[in-house]
Amino acid sequence: MEKKFQIITIILFMVILCGVGLFTVLNGGKKYSVFEKRDLASFPKTNVKTITKAKFQSGLDSFLNDHVIFRDQCIYTTTIVDKMMGRAEKAGVYFGKDGYLIEKSIKAKPKKIKENVEYLSTFVNMASESMGSENVKVVLIPNKEYVLTDKMPKYAPVSNDNIKMKAMLWESLKDKNVLVDLTKSLKKHKDEYIYYKTDHHWTSLGAKYGYETMMDAMGEKKLQGEKSKVITDDFYGTTYNKIHYAPQKDLITKYDIKTAENSEVQCDDDTDITGIYYKKALKKEDKYEYFIGGNFGVINIHTGCTNGKTLLLIKDSFANCIVPFLTNNYENIVMVDPRYLGSSIMDTLTDIPKIDKMIVLFNEEKFMNNTDLWVLG
Repeated sequence: MEKKFQIITIILFMVILCGVGLFTVLNGGKKYSVFEKRDLASFPKTNVKTITKAKFQSGLDSFLNDHVIFRDQCIYTTTIVDKMMGRAEKAGVYFGKDGYLIEKSIKAKPKKIKENVEYLSTFVNMASESMGSENVKVVLIPNKEYVLTDKMPKYAPVSNDNIKMKAMLWESLKDKNVLVDLTKSLKKHKDEYIYYKTDHHWTSLGAKYGYETMMDAMGEKKLQGEKSKVITDDFYGTTYNKIHYAPQKDLITKYDIKTAENSEVQCDDDTDITGIYYKKALKKEDKYEYFIGGNFGVINIHTGCTNGKTLLLIKDSFANCIVPFLTNNYENIVMVDPRYLGSSIMDTLTDIPKIDKMIVLFNEEKFMNNTDLWVLG
């Protein structure tokens, strides 16, 4: 009887193991994880070379890890267990105070930082000579960890790469007034909802404070008294997607700005996005795409402003929710994202009749690790 029980147990174990394996392989057709915002590993190539060099085995491990059945639920469960055990972080995400999830900074290679500073400073110095340095600004947005320091776990290390980078950039710029650091102005509002709790981006309120600091630096008139309203209270961002856990959801808000509501948008790949706000995104996983519909190489915006001014905005995704404010100051905004451009920015600039102002707006960490700034050359 005992022997029969052992045989049945072994058979059940093999059935479960084979079943999990079968479902994993069948699930292998999935190429992209919406939750984690990344491509999933594909099944490794099978040939003599990959097998003899152990590439097949490592590739198979990656494939199985990415496609195992109930993977998302497993990540959530292990995160809960880690938090209950008192651990301060999981998968590169700190469990911050007041429900904040704070991503660890990605360590930038000194060579890459130097290279990106050279690309940017060379381009900006050239633009300053051509347009006048008073019309050019480089604006750097700090990560949450540098502003919401009181939300960080005790003894959590904070990189100083961004400080070194800004010192290098400052030295490389011919006119030092071109550089605008938002750290101080954002720290003044650190007790307000200026960063999402489940996402790495700043909120519309944070972007508003950034906009005001930029306009002060450029001598431009700022918007005053605009009211905000909640667009959705059901937002889980990219930081949440790494660990599938968050104490609470985020809110996405917008400000009542007439020039933004009356704006027309045209993307370089003819994506069907007609206005500043992409309402279809509120039914999608990544609701941050509500602003401009996401990221594109070139976006041309004709705003509701009628002053004839054109702004060239070289940016990353942090700029998307600041654009509604900028529509108050510029009739035309040309947004260029180096990550999606694929060719020299000079090709884009030749198609712009005139440029009155230029703003380079990057998150500090994303700038240091950017691999596409060669397009500025």
